[in-house]
Amino acid sequence: MKENLPLTNSEKYSKLKSAKAAFLDLDGVLWHGTEPIGNLESIFAKFKQAGVLPVLWTNNSTHLPETYQRKMESFGVKISLDQIISPAIAARDVFSTRFSSDARIHVFGSDALKEYLSDQGFKLVEERADAVLVSLDQDMTYRKVVKAMRMISNGAVFFATNLDHILPSEKGWVPGGGVMVRAVQTCTQKTPIILGKPEPIMMQLVSNQFGFSMDEVVAVGDRYDTDMLAGIRAGCTTVMVLTGVDNRDSIRNQEVQPDFICEDLNAFADLLISD
Repeated sequence: MKENLPLTNSEKYSKLKSAKAAFLDLDGVLWHGTEPIGNLESIFAKFKQAGVLPVLWTNNSTHLPETYQRKMESFGVKISLDQIISPAIAARDVFSTRFSSDARIHVFGSDALKEYLSDQGFKLVEERADAVLVSLDQDMTYRKVVKAMRMISNGAVFFATNLDHILPSEKGWVPGGGVMVRAVQTCTQKTPIILGKPEPIMMQLVSNQFGFSMDEVVAVGDRYDTDMLAGIRAGCTTVMVLTGVDNRDSIRNQEVQPDFICEDLNAFADLLISD
């Protein structure tokens, strides 16, 4: 049947032009560290012109949503908190629907992640947890791994923010949250529920909130193994920009290619408003 066949270029373009939301990765797409990539105020004006809702889409749970909101404001762009999604926010939504209000949650992760979930009303514990959430912890210790291992082995549901093995920093690449997750996974021999990319959970949560179908969503990123794979698994349009990690050569042998490759986010915005 036709719906099982690859889309033609004209069909991909038609689908892109009907988009209602664009999920935008942050570092490598919107900015490099503290420097914006292009004139973000102008770019976001083009999104508005195209009738496309921009959503900030990150695997980073070490910063509160308000931090990203303020950063965008410093670049001249106003974003509501509803337009920001991270594994921390996904954890809030998933925990709220999966567990009772008095559920016991253990977080092996950053202080910001703990603060966020605590502020959302979750009971954070150091023993006898119903769920264990593992994320990037720059103060990782053997004792923390042991604690998470024991709670999961005793029946706690194992969640992870992402499996990113490395992350960009101003001083180069550094270990990512996947290092902590793999440590716990290795000693428990259990597979975590992944809340972040490349799983599509974050995209699905926001799309459900705004009433978008995946046919109306675009995934925009600079990394194939996280951003593009998440979009592919979600069944939405994928756009890779060349201002970050991957390039045309690095993805040449991937079985499923991005639907579009753009030089930068501004080129993608121009594509949205083109005739």
